[in-house]
Amino acid sequence: MKKFKERRKRKIPTPQYLANVALHYLGKYAASEGSLRRVLRNRIVRSAMDNPEFANDHEQKSKLHVEIETIIEKHKKTGALNDTAYAETKTNSLRRAGKSRRVIQQKLMLKGVQKDTIEQAFQQVDGDDTSEEAEMKAAIALARRRKFGAFSTKAKDPDRHKKEFATLARSGFSM
Repeated sequence: MKKFKERRKRKIPTPQYLANVALHYLGKYAASEGSLRRVLRNRIVRSAMDNPEFANDHEQKSKLHVEIETIIEKHKKTGALNDTAYAETKTNSLRRAGKSRRVIQQKLMLKGVQKDTIEQAFQQVDGDDTSEEAEMKAAIALARRRKFGAFSTKAKDPDRHKKEFATLARSGFSM
C-alpha cells in the first residue's frame, strides 16, 4: 500500500518572511491593499494552525500584524500598491468584458477597495458617458460576446429572447 507523504510543518513567520511573501505576491499579481493584507494574515493563521506554541503567543502575532501594516505602507509609498490604479484597471477591463456596475462594485469590494475609490474609478473609466450610457455599452459588449439578439447566428426561437433577458438580469443589468 502506498504511503502518503507527510505535509511539512509551516515555519513561524518573521517580519522578513512576510516582506518576502508580499514582494513575491506583488510581483506575480496586481493587488489591492485588502488582498495583500488578506494574503499576509492568512500566512499567520496557517502557521498558527501548525504551531500550537505560536498560536498561543498573542504578543508575537500582534507584532506581526503591525508589521503587515508597515509592509503595506512601504509598498504604497513605492507605488507597487495603488488601489486607485488597481480599481481603474479592473473597472476598465470588466467594462470591456460586458460587466455591469453592480458586478464590478462587488468584485472590487471583495478585493478590499474602498467605495470612494471605486466611484472615482467609474468616473475615470466612464468618462463623459452617463451611468446609463456606460451600462448600455457594457450590456452591448455582453450581448456581442454571448451572441444575443442582433448578434445571434442561430435561428429565431421564442424562448431564446426570455433566456437572453434572464442572462442580462443575472449579470446585474436593469431593464
